[in-house]
Amino acid sequence: MAEFIFFKKGNNVAALDKADVQGARMLIEQGYIRQFEEITAPDGQHALARFDNIKKEEELGPFVWATGALFCGLIVPVIGLIGWLLLR
Repeated sequence: MAEFIFFKKGNNVAALDKADVQGARMLIEQGYIRQFEEITAPDGQHALARFDNIKKEEELGPFVWATGALFCGLIVPVIGLIGWLLLR
């Protein structure tokens, strides 16, 4: 398996073998920005799929708390208080 690095320009993402210094230089000259992720994968397609998966997880990360125990721990007392006020 090879280790891949990623370059992004707008919506375009390119995956290169980490040892491909010439290709990396060419992408940087074309305006691509190197991303900090480095992924070990059997080929470029698998590396791009994993990179896409990582980016989707980063987008959803701030909202994950709303489905977990923290959300339940916050909403149950609020509902209990509302119920107590209505039955009073």
